[in-house]
Amino acid sequence: MPRLTPTPSFDSAEAPCVTFQREGWLLAPGLLDQPMVDSLLAATSLLEGVAAQFERDTKVQRVFFQMQSASGRKGEAAIFPGALRKITSPSSGQPAFDRLRTDPKVLAAVERCGLVGPQCLVDQVNLKLPLVGSGFPYHQDESFLFGDALRRVQRFGGVNLVIALDPSDEANGGFEVLGRTHRGGLLEATYDTSATNTGLFDESRRVLAPLAPGDALLFHPRLAHGSGPNRSERRRRLITLWFGGSAGPEAPPGLG
Repeated sequence: MPRLTPTPSFDSAEAPCVTFQREGWLLAPGLLDQPMVDSLLAATSLLEGVAAQFERDTKVQRVFFQMQSASGRKGEAAIFPGALRKITSPSSGQPAFDRLRTDPKVLAAVERCGLVGPQCLVDQVNLKLPLVGSGFPYHQDESFLFGDALRRVQRFGGVNLVIALDPSDEANGGFEVLGRTHRGGLLEATYDTSATNTGLFDESRRVLAPLAPGDALLFHPRLAHGSGPNRSERRRRLITLWFGGSAGPEAPPGLG
């Protein structure tokens, strides 16, 4: 079972950048207020409406809708029309997500972790439907970067974060981190969403941090993380943002 405590947090006495560099992650309780959460929920609902009849992964202009298949694998048929697993680049379809990429509170939180001149590289919504939402295997986000985005993170460092739109806990597939796994290199892993990659990474500092709507968890792009299936009758929607630095010195230890 994942540990629920202790939780590295902005509320701790230690400087956030010190904690982040050592542990690879940090909790920011109440990063977004309720009106902001409500605005993002409304924008998510509008995007879900666009995909209401989709039965296969579909791209609409620059927004990519990945459907929830029986196995959780990308490219397979949806378990029912409109069953969503992930929306990539919601900022291209809804202004609320576009504003979030440069929200002052979000940028300030990322900068407190030590990143200079943050630029948003990726925005997503991860949806986990009640009872049928499959898990996300342990993985390192940096392994999915390429080109200019990868060079930016390797040179200036990176900070990723998730923001809860619904209460997130163990029952509905809460977000899990494997502390300090960012200290090593990237491991070769098959991103098979029907598996968990259990045993591939060091799980001795495995933590599932319950999140309330508006809470954020910031983590290193090389930190292994994942989540289990949603076995509850509640939804679990998380926003994911990936940032790379753009100025200042080369990435310090713990950021690049």
